Amino acid sequence: MSPAARVNPRGRRVRGPAGPDGPWVLGLETGGDELSAALWRLPTEVGRPVSAWRLAEEVTTQRGHKHADSVLLLVDQLLWRQGLAPKDLALIAAGRGPGGFTGVRVGLSTALGLSLGLGVPVWTVPSLDALALHAAGRDGLVVPLIDARRGEVFGAAYRVPAYGELELVLAPRAATCDSVLSAVREAAREGESVTFLGSGAVVHGVASDVPPTWHRGAATHVAALAGLAWDAHRRDGAMAPPVDPAYLRASDAEIDADRKAAAESGPESESGSEGANHGE
Repeated sequence: MSPAARVNPRGRRVRGPAGPDGPWVLGLETGGDELSAALWRLPTEVGRPVSAWRLAEEVTTQRGHKHADSVLLLVDQLLWRQGLAPKDLALIAAGRGPGGFTGVRVGLSTALGLSLGLGVPVWTVPSLDALALHAAGRDGLVVPLIDARRGEVFGAAYRVPAYGELELVLAPRAATCDSVLSAVREAAREGESVTFLGSGAVVHGVASDVPPTWHRGAATHVAALAGLAWDAHRRDGAMAPPVDPAYLRASDAEIDADRKAAAESGPESESGSEGANHGE
């Protein structure tokens, strides 16, 4: 798990370069049906609380899982509206999944391309961590569920204080919704409330009564978590985590290929071919 938020990463929205005069952080979240991009500006001084940061803008657009043709255009428009150029960015943050294979790959490859072109670090963030932050300050367990298709979800459970570290209670996994719910019941304290959010919670009919935006990935949270981790390491890009996806299971294409191979080789080979992943 990446370094978690030390404070609730929700800042005031401003337009343009007003507010702190430090580095700009671009966040990308592309693992779901929506493409999300956000810009934060940090103070010059390292280690200031998020209340001293400024969220310049976040944009979310519905693109299915076809983000490759729109992510760079969205970033260009976001920068243009803030009067910025790519060279003004100091850190690129990207959700590393789990989620749709294609979407996760697009986000990571875009972040890596920008990083190499600009000479700035990439900081990846688990998408379930970022999704859980919608419920920062809410009592009890927070269970983000991402629709994984094939009857499964990607899920984990956290306690998410308004100010403090994310506490991982149930490790990320790909499983049936019923299996995750059972694990959550075992992990919860007696009488502890549980908040379910995310696309998987909606699809499987277990979503809590929360704002609709809580069911979507948020580049705002990706950028905030990355910025906090970057700050914790004195803004040393060499300390960034690897730019690798958190798929949690095999892709649909791999599953279908395994099943086809098993069918062609005979019924005795069919066992063990049941994994799955979010569709392309």
